[in-house]
Amino acid sequence: MTETEYRKLLIDSVRAGEYPEKDALLDLLKISSLRFEKTNAFTRHLWNHCQEYIHICIVPDKMLELKKHFEYLEKLLYDIYPPNDDYELWDVEIKPGSMPDIEDVSQEIVFENIRNQIIEEIRAAKYIIWVSVAWFTDPVLYQELLKKKRQGLVIEIALDNCERNRNAEFKLEDDFPVHWITVQSYYQNIMHEKFCVIDLYTSIHGTFNWTKAANYNKEHISIDKNHATAEAFADEFMKLKNRTVWES
Repeated sequence: MTETEYRKLLIDSVRAGEYPEKDALLDLLKISSLRFEKTNAFTRHLWNHCQEYIHICIVPDKMLELKKHFEYLEKLLYDIYPPNDDYELWDVEIKPGSMPDIEDVSQEIVFENIRNQIIEEIRAAKYIIWVSVAWFTDPVLYQELLKKKRQGLVIEIALDNCERNRNAEFKLEDDFPVHWITVQSYYQNIMHEKFCVIDLYTSIHGTFNWTKAANYNKEHISIDKNHATAEAFADEFMKLKNRTVWES
């Protein structure tokens, strides 16, 4: 197992666990790297195995924060250490280092409880939320966005310019910048994109419109966590907001 693979396994294990300070630890691990130090010193514990050390490297001004979680990290690293015929994990140390040149990338495909998953991602947002959906009539998701607005987040919405959106039980334009998208054609075409960008890192996309009816349909979404995918959707959102009339 490579250092990159082992780091990902560690992050996934923390994410799946029930550590009380999980979120704080995950934020620190995202700016940390792992280094293996393989030695020629026999462990005298497992036959013909040599000592291996794992160094968790992080920028110096974050070392003290990471050391607060050392006891949990050390136990977890021993628990997930893969058995092999050559080395035995002998010690774990936290050391100063530079920012890692790798990104924590993940993708989750969701078929059930989609609205709840979207709500979790909204609640985790820290800075911006950009929503582009054909139809937005779900008051539950509307209220979740209002809560984030009150926390100071920047929220913008791109919607198809249709009566269904205009006649919703709430007025999105009273609370958020709304970009009404019109598709001009000989046919009744619509702006049918369905995605959400959060903090230029998380993107949610799939078949799910933000409507009450969508909760009873057979739908799916993908929750991607990486800058490249989020930036691609953010670029599309900027095109939508800057050109609200499209010809097809």
